[in-house]
Amino acid sequence: MYKVEVIASDLIRRESVTPEDGGCQEYLESLLRPLGFVRHSVDVGGIINSIYSREGECEGVLAFAGHTDVVPTGPIEQWDFPPFSGLIQDDMLCGRGAQDMKSAIACWAVAIERLIGQEEPLPTLQMLITSDEEGDSVDGTIRMLEYLEAKQALPDAAIVGEPSSLHQVGDTVRRGRRGVVTIYVDVIGKQGHSAYPNDANNAVHHAVIAGQRVLDTHWGEPFEGFPATSCQITNFNGGAGASNVIPGEATLMIDIRYNPSINFAGIKQRVEAAFAGIKVDLDFRHQAEVFFTPDGDFLDLVTNQIKDKTGIDSNRDTGGGTSDGRFLAVAGIPVVELGLTNDRIHQINERVMLAELTTLTDIYQGIIKHF
Repeated sequence: MYKVEVIASDLIRRESVTPEDGGCQEYLESLLRPLGFVRHSVDVGGIINSIYSREGECEGVLAFAGHTDVVPTGPIEQWDFPPFSGLIQDDMLCGRGAQDMKSAIACWAVAIERLIGQEEPLPTLQMLITSDEEGDSVDGTIRMLEYLEAKQALPDAAIVGEPSSLHQVGDTVRRGRRGVVTIYVDVIGKQGHSAYPNDANNAVHHAVIAGQRVLDTHWGEPFEGFPATSCQITNFNGGAGASNVIPGEATLMIDIRYNPSINFAGIKQRVEAAFAGIKVDLDFRHQAEVFFTPDGDFLDLVTNQIKDKTGIDSNRDTGGGTSDGRFLAVAGIPVVELGLTNDRIHQINERVMLAELTTLTDIYQGIIKHF
Protein backbone atom coordinates (compact mmCIF):
# COMPACT_ATOMS: atom_id res chain seq x y z
CA MET A 1 0.00 0.00 0.00
CA TYR A 2 1.45 3.34 -1.06
CA LYS A 3 2.11 6.01 1.57
CA VAL A 4 1.70 9.57 0.38
CA GLU A 5 4.39 11.04 2.61
CA VAL A 6 6.92 8.44 1.43
CA ILE A 7 6.25 9.13 -2.27
CA ALA A 8 6.33 12.89 -1.75
CA SER A 9 9.60 12.63 0.17
CA ASP A 10 11.11 10.41 -2.53
CA LEU A 11 10.20 12.99 -5.17
CA ILE A 12 11.66 15.89 -3.16
CA ARG A 13 14.96 14.02 -2.78
CA ARG A 14 15.34 13.96 -6.54
CA GLU A 15 16.94 17.32 -7.36
CA SER A 16 14.96 18.77 -10.25
CA VAL A 17 15.62 22.49 -10.51
CA THR A 18 13.86 23.68 -13.66
CA PRO A 19 14.07 22.47 -16.37
CA GLU A 20 15.61 19.30 -14.92
CA ASP A 21 13.47 16.33 -13.93
CA GLY A 22 16.03 14.54 -11.77
CA GLY A 23 14.56 11.09 -12.45
CA CYS A 24 11.18 11.98 -10.94
CA GLN A 25 9.16 10.82 -13.92
CA GLU A 26 10.95 7.47 -14.12
CA TYR A 27 10.18 7.00 -10.44
CA LEU A 28 6.51 7.81 -11.09
CA GLU A 29 6.46 5.25 -13.88
CA SER A 30 7.66 2.59 -11.43
CA LEU A 31 4.71 3.45 -9.17
CA LEU A 32 2.05 3.76 -11.86
CA ARG A 33 2.94 0.82 -14.10
CA PRO A 34 1.68 -1.76 -11.54
CA LEU A 35 -1.59 0.18 -11.45
CA GLY A 36 -2.15 -0.34 -15.18
CA PHE A 37 -0.69 2.90 -16.50
CA VAL A 38 1.30 3.17 -19.72
CA ARG A 39 3.86 5.95 -20.07
CA HIS A 40 4.10 7.94 -23.29
CA SER A 41 7.18 10.16 -23.47
CA VAL A 42 6.73 13.47 -25.28
CA ASP A 43 10.19 14.92 -24.78
CA VAL A 44 10.86 18.12 -26.73
CA GLY A 45 13.83 20.49 -26.64
CA GLY A 46 15.49 18.67 -23.75
CA ILE A 47 12.32 18.84 -21.63
CA ILE A 48 11.06 15.63 -20.02
CA ASN A 49 7.29 15.20 -20.48
CA SER A 50 5.31 12.10 -19.60
CA ILE A 51 1.70 11.14 -20.26
CA TYR A 52 0.72 8.25 -17.99
CA SER A 53 -2.59 6.76 -19.13
CA ARG A 54 -4.87 4.01 -17.85
CA GLU A 55 -7.95 2.77 -19.67
CA GLY A 56 -11.02 3.03 -17.50
CA GLU A 57 -13.94 0.81 -16.67
CA CYS A 58 -16.52 3.57 -17.05
CA GLU A 59 -17.12 6.63 -19.21
CA GLY A 60 -15.09 9.80 -19.23
CA VAL A 61 -11.45 10.85 -19.35
CA LEU A 62 -10.05 12.73 -16.35
CA ALA A 63 -6.56 14.22 -16.35
CA PHE A 64 -4.23 15.44 -13.66
CA ALA A 65 -1.62 17.99 -14.73
CA GLY A 66 1.50 18.69 -12.72
CA HIS A 67 5.21 19.38 -12.85
CA THR A 68 8.31 17.80 -11.36
CA ASP A 69 10.58 20.82 -11.82
CA VAL A 70 11.09 23.20 -8.91
CA VAL A 71 12.51 26.70 -8.52
CA PRO A 72 16.11 27.19 -7.35
CA THR A 73 16.75 26.91 -3.62
CA GLY A 74 18.27 30.32 -3.05
CA PRO A 75 21.07 30.54 -0.46
CA ILE A 76 21.34 27.01 0.95
CA GLU A 77 22.98 28.30 4.12
CA GLN A 78 19.71 30.05 5.00
CA TRP A 79 17.77 26.78 5.07
CA ASP A 80 17.14 25.03 8.39
CA PHE A 81 17.39 21.67 6.61
CA PRO A 82 18.86 20.45 3.32
CA PRO A 83 16.40 21.62 0.64
CA PHE A 84 16.40 18.26 -1.14
CA SER A 85 16.32 16.07 1.95
CA GLY A 86 12.58 15.29 1.90
CA LEU A 87 12.89 15.45 5.69
CA ILE A 88 9.86 14.59 7.81
CA GLN A 89 9.91 16.25 11.22
CA ASP A 90 7.37 17.77 13.60
CA ASP A 91 4.53 16.39 11.44
CA MET A 92 5.80 18.35 8.45
CA LEU A 93 7.31 17.38 5.11
CA CYS A 94 10.26 19.65 4.36
CA GLY A 95 12.06 20.55 1.15
CA ARG A 96 11.85 22.28 -2.19
CA GLY A 97 8.67 21.12 -3.92
CA ALA A 98 6.82 20.16 -0.73
CA GLN A 99 4.05 22.64 -1.55
CA ASP A 100 4.81 23.36 -5.21
CA MET A 101 4.01 20.68 -6.23
CA LYS A 102 5.56 17.27 -5.78
CA SER A 103 3.30 16.43 -2.84
CA ALA A 104 0.17 16.93 -4.93
CA ILE A 105 1.50 14.46 -7.50
CA ALA A 106 1.99 11.96 -4.67
CA CYS A 107 -1.55 12.59 -3.41
CA TRP A 108 -3.06 11.88 -6.82
CA ALA A 109 -1.06 8.67 -7.26
CA VAL A 110 -2.06 7.38 -3.83
CA ALA A 111 -5.72 8.27 -4.43
CA ILE A 112 -5.67 6.12 -7.58
CA GLU A 113 -3.91 3.23 -5.83
CA ARG A 114 -6.54 3.22 -3.08
CA LEU A 115 -9.44 3.17 -5.53
CA ILE A 116 -7.91 0.36 -7.56
CA GLY A 117 -7.40 -1.58 -4.34
CA GLN A 118 -11.09 -1.10 -3.57
CA GLU A 119 -11.92 -2.38 -7.08
CA GLU A 120 -13.77 0.82 -7.90
CA PRO A 121 -14.72 1.24 -11.59
CA LEU A 122 -12.78 4.29 -12.74
CA PRO A 123 -12.84 6.63 -15.72
CA THR A 124 -9.91 6.65 -18.11
CA LEU A 125 -7.14 8.46 -16.26
CA GLN A 126 -4.27 10.54 -17.57
CA MET A 127 -1.40 12.16 -15.70
CA LEU A 128 0.36 14.91 -17.66
CA ILE A 129 3.68 15.59 -15.94
CA THR A 130 6.28 18.04 -17.23
CA SER A 131 9.66 19.38 -16.14
CA ASP A 132 9.01 22.76 -17.80
CA GLU A 133 6.51 24.66 -15.68
CA GLU A 134 8.67 26.80 -13.43
CA GLY A 135 10.83 27.88 -16.37
CA ASP A 136 9.93 29.00 -19.87
CA SER A 137 6.89 26.68 -20.21
CA VAL A 138 7.57 26.45 -23.93
CA ASP A 139 8.02 22.71 -24.44
CA GLY A 140 6.06 21.30 -21.51
CA THR A 141 2.33 20.78 -21.03
CA ILE A 142 1.51 22.41 -24.35
CA ARG A 143 3.48 19.70 -26.20
CA MET A 144 1.63 16.91 -24.42
CA LEU A 145 -1.69 18.48 -25.33
CA GLU A 146 -0.60 18.71 -28.97
CA TYR A 147 0.24 15.01 -28.82
CA LEU A 148 -3.13 14.11 -27.28
CA GLU A 149 -5.02 16.28 -29.74
CA ALA A 150 -3.30 14.55 -32.65
CA LYS A 151 -4.36 11.20 -31.14
CA GLN A 152 -7.90 12.53 -30.53
CA ALA A 153 -7.37 11.69 -26.87
CA LEU A 154 -7.85 15.01 -25.06
CA PRO A 155 -9.39 14.61 -21.59
CA ASP A 156 -12.93 15.69 -20.75
CA ALA A 157 -11.72 17.65 -17.72
CA ALA A 158 -8.54 18.24 -15.75
CA ILE A 159 -7.30 18.92 -12.25
CA VAL A 160 -4.10 20.95 -11.96
CA GLY A 161 -2.28 20.20 -8.73
CA GLU A 162 -0.93 23.70 -8.10
CA PRO A 163 -1.05 24.87 -4.46
CA SER A 164 -4.31 26.79 -4.68
CA SER A 165 -5.33 26.82 -1.01
CA LEU A 166 -4.75 29.80 1.28
CA HIS A 167 -5.20 28.71 4.91
CA GLN A 168 -6.44 25.11 4.71
CA VAL A 169 -6.73 22.56 1.95
CA GLY A 170 -9.76 23.19 -0.22
CA ASP A 171 -10.63 26.69 0.97
CA THR A 172 -9.81 28.00 -2.52
CA VAL A 173 -9.92 26.48 -5.99
CA ARG A 174 -8.74 28.32 -9.07
CA ARG A 175 -11.35 28.20 -11.80
CA GLY A 176 -9.40 30.55 -14.08
CA ARG A 177 -6.58 33.05 -14.28
CA ARG A 178 -5.99 36.47 -15.74
CA GLY A 179 -4.03 36.75 -18.97
CA VAL A 180 -0.49 38.09 -19.04
CA VAL A 181 1.15 40.54 -21.44
CA THR A 182 4.78 41.57 -21.03
CA ILE A 183 6.13 44.57 -22.95
CA TYR A 184 9.84 45.21 -23.41
CA VAL A 185 10.38 48.89 -24.20
CA ASP A 186 13.43 50.62 -25.73
CA VAL A 187 13.11 54.42 -25.76
CA ILE A 188 15.54 55.98 -28.19
CA GLY A 189 16.90 59.50 -27.76
CA LYS A 190 20.26 61.18 -28.36
CA GLN A 191 23.12 61.23 -25.90
CA GLY A 192 24.75 64.55 -25.07
CA HIS A 193 26.26 66.82 -22.43
CA SER A 194 23.87 67.91 -19.71
CA ALA A 195 25.07 71.53 -20.11
CA TYR A 196 23.84 71.53 -23.72
CA PRO A 197 20.37 69.95 -23.64
CA ASN A 198 19.41 71.50 -26.98
CA ASP A 199 22.01 69.24 -28.62
CA ALA A 200 20.61 66.05 -27.04
CA ASN A 201 17.33 64.21 -26.61
CA ASN A 202 16.83 62.76 -23.13
CA ALA A 203 15.48 59.22 -23.45
CA VAL A 204 14.84 58.93 -19.71
CA HIS A 205 12.57 62.02 -19.75
CA HIS A 206 10.51 60.48 -22.56
CA ALA A 207 10.39 57.14 -20.73
CA VAL A 208 9.19 58.77 -17.51
CA ILE A 209 6.44 60.69 -19.30
CA ALA A 210 5.26 57.69 -21.32
CA GLY A 211 5.53 55.41 -18.30
CA GLN A 212 3.19 57.67 -16.37
CA ARG A 213 0.77 57.64 -19.30
CA VAL A 214 0.81 53.84 -19.16
CA LEU A 215 0.09 53.87 -15.43
CA ASP A 216 -2.77 56.36 -15.95
CA THR A 217 -4.35 54.24 -18.69
CA HIS A 218 -7.84 52.81 -18.20
CA TRP A 219 -7.54 49.04 -18.67
CA GLY A 220 -11.18 48.04 -18.95
CA GLU A 221 -14.17 47.56 -16.73
CA PRO A 222 -14.52 45.20 -13.75
CA PHE A 223 -15.43 41.65 -14.73
CA GLU A 224 -17.42 39.45 -12.37
CA GLY A 225 -15.33 36.72 -10.79
CA PHE A 226 -11.99 38.28 -11.73
CA PRO A 227 -9.55 40.70 -10.10
CA ALA A 228 -9.16 44.02 -11.90
CA THR A 229 -6.69 44.29 -14.74
CA SER A 230 -3.39 45.49 -13.30
CA CYS A 231 -0.35 47.19 -14.83
CA GLN A 232 3.08 47.27 -13.24
CA ILE A 233 6.33 48.76 -14.52
CA THR A 234 8.68 46.04 -13.28
CA ASN A 235 11.99 47.43 -14.54
CA PHE A 236 13.37 50.86 -15.53
CA ASN A 237 16.92 51.51 -16.71
CA GLY A 238 18.59 54.58 -18.15
CA GLY A 239 21.69 56.70 -17.85
CA ALA A 240 25.29 56.53 -18.93
CA GLY A 241 26.70 56.37 -15.41
CA ALA A 242 27.82 60.00 -15.24
CA SER A 243 25.83 62.92 -13.86
CA ASN A 244 26.72 65.21 -16.76
CA VAL A 245 25.64 62.89 -19.59
CA ILE A 246 22.13 63.03 -21.01
CA PRO A 247 21.10 59.44 -21.72
CA GLY A 248 20.34 58.45 -25.28
CA GLU A 249 18.50 55.24 -24.37
CA ALA A 250 16.17 53.99 -21.66
CA THR A 251 14.47 50.63 -21.18
CA LEU A 252 11.33 49.55 -19.38
CA MET A 253 9.56 46.31 -18.68
CA ILE A 254 5.79 46.40 -18.25
CA ASP A 255 3.70 43.55 -16.84
CA ILE A 256 -0.06 43.59 -17.45
CA ARG A 257 -2.44 41.02 -15.92
CA TYR A 258 -5.76 41.34 -17.69
CA ASN A 259 -9.29 40.13 -17.08
CA PRO A 260 -11.85 39.31 -19.80
CA SER A 261 -13.04 42.93 -20.11
CA ILE A 262 -10.04 43.61 -22.37
CA ASN A 263 -7.97 41.58 -24.81
CA PHE A 264 -4.45 41.58 -26.18
CA ALA A 265 -5.34 43.86 -29.10
CA GLY A 266 -6.87 46.41 -26.74
CA ILE A 267 -3.82 46.35 -24.49
CA LYS A 268 -1.47 46.77 -27.43
CA GLN A 269 -3.47 49.73 -28.74
CA ARG A 270 -3.41 51.50 -25.36
CA VAL A 271 0.32 51.01 -24.81
CA GLU A 272 1.15 52.25 -28.31
CA ALA A 273 -1.00 55.33 -27.65
CA ALA A 274 0.95 56.03 -24.44
CA PHE A 275 4.20 56.12 -26.43
CA ALA A 276 2.81 58.16 -29.34
CA GLY A 277 5.24 60.81 -30.52
CA ILE A 278 8.22 59.07 -28.90
CA LYS A 279 10.86 57.15 -30.81
CA VAL A 280 10.50 53.73 -29.30
CA ASP A 281 10.77 50.00 -29.98
CA LEU A 282 7.94 48.02 -28.35
CA ASP A 283 8.21 44.23 -28.04
CA PHE A 284 4.82 42.77 -27.02
CA ARG A 285 4.75 39.23 -25.67
CA HIS A 286 1.40 37.60 -24.99
CA GLN A 287 2.54 35.20 -22.27
CA ALA A 288 -0.85 33.76 -21.31
CA GLU A 289 -4.47 33.91 -22.41
CA VAL A 290 -7.13 34.68 -19.84
CA PHE A 291 -9.24 31.60 -19.07
CA PHE A 292 -12.30 30.73 -17.03
CA THR A 293 -14.12 27.48 -16.21
CA PRO A 294 -17.81 28.31 -15.78
CA ASP A 295 -20.11 26.88 -13.14
CA GLY A 296 -21.22 23.39 -14.04
CA ASP A 297 -20.98 19.70 -13.23
CA PHE A 298 -17.19 19.52 -13.02
CA LEU A 299 -16.69 22.53 -10.79
CA ASP A 300 -19.59 21.35 -8.63
CA LEU A 301 -18.02 17.90 -8.33
CA VAL A 302 -14.74 19.38 -7.09
CA THR A 303 -16.28 21.74 -4.54
CA ASN A 304 -18.79 19.10 -3.37
CA GLN A 305 -15.96 16.68 -2.65
CA ILE A 306 -14.09 19.36 -0.73
CA LYS A 307 -17.25 20.05 1.28
CA ASP A 308 -17.76 16.34 1.91
CA LYS A 309 -14.20 15.74 3.12
CA THR A 310 -13.55 18.99 5.01
CA GLY A 311 -16.83 20.80 5.59
CA ILE A 312 -15.42 23.81 3.74
CA ASP A 313 -17.37 25.90 1.23
CA SER A 314 -14.65 26.63 -1.32
CA ASN A 315 -14.01 30.01 -2.83
CA ARG A 316 -14.09 29.71 -6.63
CA ASP A 317 -11.23 32.05 -7.43
CA THR A 318 -9.35 33.46 -10.43
CA GLY A 319 -6.47 35.19 -8.66
CA GLY A 320 -2.77 34.43 -8.61
CA GLY A 321 -0.23 34.24 -11.41
CA THR A 322 -0.06 31.94 -14.38
CA SER A 323 -0.17 28.14 -14.46
CA ASP A 324 -0.25 25.39 -17.04
CA GLY A 325 -4.00 25.42 -16.67
CA ARG A 326 -3.96 28.05 -19.41
CA PHE A 327 -2.84 25.48 -21.99
CA LEU A 328 -5.58 23.05 -20.99
CA ALA A 329 -8.22 25.78 -21.15
CA VAL A 330 -7.11 26.95 -24.60
CA ALA A 331 -7.55 23.33 -25.76
CA GLY A 332 -11.18 23.55 -24.62
CA ILE A 333 -10.77 21.43 -21.48
CA PRO A 334 -12.61 22.45 -18.28
CA VAL A 335 -9.85 22.91 -15.71
CA VAL A 336 -9.75 23.45 -11.96
CA GLU A 337 -6.62 24.05 -9.92
CA LEU A 338 -6.72 22.32 -6.55
CA GLY A 339 -3.74 21.67 -4.33
CA LEU A 340 -2.10 22.29 -0.98
CA THR A 341 -1.66 25.59 0.85
CA ASN A 342 0.75 28.04 -0.74
CA ASP A 343 2.16 30.13 2.09
CA ARG A 344 5.75 28.88 1.57
CA ILE A 345 5.98 28.31 -2.17
CA HIS A 346 9.28 29.45 -3.73
CA GLN A 347 10.55 30.42 -0.26
CA ILE A 348 13.45 29.37 1.95
CA ASN A 349 12.39 26.44 4.21
CA GLU A 350 9.48 25.34 2.02
CA ARG A 351 7.43 22.78 3.94
CA VAL A 352 3.89 21.50 4.43
CA MET A 353 1.89 19.78 7.16
CA LEU A 354 1.53 16.03 6.66
CA ALA A 355 -2.15 16.36 7.55
CA GLU A 356 -2.63 18.42 4.40
CA LEU A 357 -1.40 15.53 2.26
CA THR A 358 -3.95 13.23 3.89
CA THR A 359 -6.78 15.69 3.26
CA LEU A 360 -5.84 16.38 -0.34
CA THR A 361 -5.53 12.65 -1.08
CA ASP A 362 -9.05 12.10 0.30
CA ILE A 363 -10.44 14.91 -1.86
CA TYR A 364 -8.69 13.66 -4.98
CA GLN A 365 -9.99 10.16 -4.29
CA GLY A 366 -13.55 11.46 -4.15
CA ILE A 367 -13.18 13.45 -7.37
CA ILE A 368 -11.85 10.45 -9.29
CA LYS A 369 -14.46 8.08 -7.86
CA HIS A 370 -17.43 10.29 -8.68
CA PHE A 371 -16.22 11.75 -11.98
